[in-house]
Amino acid sequence: MRAQKKIPQTDAIFARLKEINPQADASADTLRLSLDAKAGVQVGAYSRKGKNRVRTKAADHDFRAEEVLTPYGLLLPRDSDLWLYFTTSRVTSDFIVDILDRWWVQHQPRFPRVRTLVINQDNGPENKSRRTQFLKRMVALARQRRRLVRPGQTHSILGIFQ
Repeated sequence: MRAQKKIPQTDAIFARLKEINPQADASADTLRLSLDAKAGVQVGAYSRKGKNRVRTKAADHDFRAEEVLTPYGLLLPRDSDLWLYFTTSRVTSDFIVDILDRWWVQHQPRFPRVRTLVINQDNGPENKSRRTQFLKRMVALARQRRRLVRPGQTHSILGIFQ
């Protein structure tokens, strides 16, 4: 059975986003973050017709990848600021929350008035609304950092605590 491209709730989800996101962007005490993983990138000395971007000669044949790096982005849409993180393992619920927590600890001084985080992300396997590990970690993060964490979409509830 193929996954549906559009579920009946899709229009309602995007209508809700059209309300939440502008409100978050206009509020001085709310910060909207967009989080997403992209396809893994194989790393190795690939042939590339003998050319490379660094001063190392590329191999003349493509062998197995030395590693696969999965990029994970954290974007502040209001400011167009982007941070990229990479993992050699799978993107998991724990990875997402650890990255968000590390980012917040490092950058919180830049946002002294922010009390609410609005998180925009897809409904991927590692963070879907029925993913108990993700919900547990987000609730713990919200409590620990004393922030209200709101979902940026209606079908991926993260937890609301202050």
